[in-house]
Amino acid sequence: MFESCCADCLPGTGDIGKTFSSNWRAGNFDLVLKAARADVTQYTIWHKSHTVPLAHIGNPTLLNMWDIDVEALFDYVERLMTAHMELGRLDEFPAVLERLRKNIQTDRWQQKIVHLQALCALGKNWDEEKGYREIIKLGPINSISDKRILPFYLNLSGDRLSLAERLKLIDQVIETTDDETTLLHQTLVKGTLLLMHNDLKGAVCAIENVVQLSENLTEPDSFQKLKHAQALFVLASISLDSKQDPEVSRDYLHRSTDLFQELLTDTDLTAIGRAALLSELSGNYRLQNDWEKALGHLRSASEIHGVPIFKVFEARCLSELDGLSEALNIIDELSMDSFSDDEEKADYIWNFGLLAIASGDTKRLARAKNLLEMPLKRGPIFYQQSLRTTTLVLEAMHSGNSQSLTNRARGALRSGLSGLNSYIIFKPNFFGIGFDVNQVIDDATRKHEERE
Repeated sequence: MFESCCADCLPGTGDIGKTFSSNWRAGNFDLVLKAARADVTQYTIWHKSHTVPLAHIGNPTLLNMWDIDVEALFDYVERLMTAHMELGRLDEFPAVLERLRKNIQTDRWQQKIVHLQALCALGKNWDEEKGYREIIKLGPINSISDKRILPFYLNLSGDRLSLAERLKLIDQVIETTDDETTLLHQTLVKGTLLLMHNDLKGAVCAIENVVQLSENLTEPDSFQKLKHAQALFVLASISLDSKQDPEVSRDYLHRSTDLFQELLTDTDLTAIGRAALLSELSGNYRLQNDWEKALGHLRSASEIHGVPIFKVFEARCLSELDGLSEALNIIDELSMDSFSDDEEKADYIWNFGLLAIASGDTKRLARAKNLLEMPLKRGPIFYQQSLRTTTLVLEAMHSGNSQSLTNRARGALRSGLSGLNSYIIFKPNFFGIGFDVNQVIDDATRKHEERE
């Protein structure tokens, strides 16, 4: 039945994935797309001609072959999606997925299709709401057992869960996943959540595990290096806040900084990924009170892919460099509507409060007070930060501005925990940071060869 359409393109047993891989490396993306289609077709033929007839025998061992085929075909369809993305044709892919629904007649395959539809909806800019609207078609998250779908679902819905529910599911992922990247990310999220809820001992244990796991990787990819760098940064933040040996904090920060700088040399980075890394590197320098470098990296990030949160931190840097007037001009132009989530809104509110105190302007102080009273979904430790900032704003409203009060406000926001960039830690942009596509391709091919 395939003879008249794509018989000449089918790779066969020994060559599946090879044409795709070679054309990808050569940058021949039209041929990449054609090869990806052929690989999906080839594996579907194998499934229908070999697995389906054998499965009808009823042998439980043979029935397991369906699960093997689901995972293998998912890998090939995922690469097909990557080809569409590279060609700027991702908008076509949902229709492609609908046509692929019948390739394997099992509920697990239908779940995989929904997974890919959600991933497609996210796009390169990680549109979380669009992705979430697709993934919830699978039903409640606690009903998901697929070890590849569950962590993805968790990334999209974590903020909608209670702390207990989220930690339970994170532990389930940590215990069942065989993917090192997933293990690193979810362990880091767990540690950061525990930190936000004042479980310092549990947080340190989890985050130190991330560092240890990262250091044991033979050839870590970009995303794994990112998790390592973020974990070191969080440990530095904890060390500073708990007033440990300053050498310990400096060591964590220097190691984190080196990793971020190494990541910036990755030629696979997208513009969004490069900007995000520059922003995180700026956070490292802010924690070191190196405001010149922090400002320089933020401005570089804004030139590549400017977002409102960068402006908030730029204003903060300028205020520390005696550029209060320019800082106020920047922050006055922003509003709560500028930010997409509570994490960014919190950073905006705290820094606006600091600048309002430094300015001594009654209107800004009144606005800061109103902003600080807004309910935001964040952990207790950040709620405490808001209370400290509110107290200082009220004091400024009562007694007027003073250098002493401004210095106290700066001191409160120089806390390591106020610079966690949790909106980045919790919301990984898999396409933004960039990834070694060639390795993904090679891994998928190797997995198939191992199945033979």
